[in-house]
Amino acid sequence: MAWWLTFHLLGVILWTGGLLAISRMAAYHVVEAREVQARFAWVEGRMYWLVAVPGLVITLITAAGIMHAGWMPYAEFDWFRGKAVLLALLAGLHVALHIMLGRLREHPERQKKAVFSAIHGSIGLTVIGILIMVMVRPGN
Repeated sequence: MAWWLTFHLLGVILWTGGLLAISRMAAYHVVEAREVQARFAWVEGRMYWLVAVPGLVITLITAAGIMHAGWMPYAEFDWFRGKAVLLALLAGLHVALHIMLGRLREHPERQKKAVFSAIHGSIGLTVIGILIMVMVRPGN
């Protein structure tokens, strides 16, 4: 079980850290000079596909392993349901960031820094909420 948890935490760190770094970089990308925007897009793409997506895959695989290894009873607890809702929100933010990155690559002049900053803040708050659910386990 310890190995599952270790790799689950590694996946979570890669996934959420990648999303946070990419969303912050995208906010800077919007306001940078045209000459460097292509380089920002390249770095964002590399971070997305080589850090955030593998982190998500590791997180999902290890979560399935943890549930299969006998932690399924946790699904009955309120804190676990709260965590699941926040994870769904985080997955939605991941998809939204992916869509916004595509738009940023195509038309950087049409994008707003505030949108990427809002996504960044939302990801951060969601991660904090998940940590509270897991560590404090409110309602149980």
